[in-house]
Amino acid sequence: MGHDLSKIAMNTSSKTFLISKINVAKALRFIFPFLVIGIIRELLVRFDIITLMSLPAPSVLIATFWRLAFVNGILWINLFSSLYRLLIGYSLAVILGTLVGALLAQKEILHLLFEPTLNLLMSVPTIAWIPIFLITLGLGDRTVITAIFVSSFFAIVYNTMRGIEMIDKNVVNAARMMGLGGIKLFVHVLLPASLLSIINGLRLAIGYAWRALVGGELLAAMIERGLGKMVYQARLFNDAAVMLVGLLLIGILGYLLDQLFLSMLEKRTVEKWGMTAKK
Repeated sequence: MGHDLSKIAMNTSSKTFLISKINVAKALRFIFPFLVIGIIRELLVRFDIITLMSLPAPSVLIATFWRLAFVNGILWINLFSSLYRLLIGYSLAVILGTLVGALLAQKEILHLLFEPTLNLLMSVPTIAWIPIFLITLGLGDRTVITAIFVSSFFAIVYNTMRGIEMIDKNVVNAARMMGLGGIKLFVHVLLPASLLSIINGLRLAIGYAWRALVGGELLAAMIERGLGKMVYQARLFNDAAVMLVGLLLIGILGYLLDQLFLSMLEKRTVEKWGMTAKK
């Protein structure tokens, strides 16, 4: 018995170690291109090969990040303000977009009526909506949150609708013959079978949401805090270091949200179920 327990413990620890190694390898693979470009850029500046004053060296960016994050702390205020708006707008889009997409896929009359409108609205860039939202909703958070919602909503609706439409009709009919219908049919059959397409929609939507967030914060005059506002205010002072720190942070956060939320969801569902190849 003790031998078996020790064997199980060893297997568990070896699996944990393997997962840690994989995570470290992924992190290094993500950081490596930035390190190479940063070192090359730093050497070019140090040896006076190039002297682009408008494009700071990596050492200046690191010093700027340290000042914003740990000296005056303004970076965290801007970061949490942006994440607050992103969380509200994106969460609403996920909930309503999934429900609307499922409804359009299941009700043929609604599909015929609203699919042309959906395709039309999807082709309108979010940045084009923002001036309308500024007039109708004001210059504060509501405009930015609405822009995030709109930018994410259509991608989620479309991918949910297409994912459900691609489900084998025999599977759906068999579930209905077994007494499933309405919410139970959606939760136990339609949602799992279309999850691969839905996750792709969520991944597209999070990218659109970040763009809408930054664009909204740039244009909404009543907003005082946010990564987009920080970048815009730095432009007024020709502070390229702050602008680049803001842009890099936006990109890194987008990547982390994808890895920590969407990739984890994908691994624990569609990869585990064998619906897609393991990465």
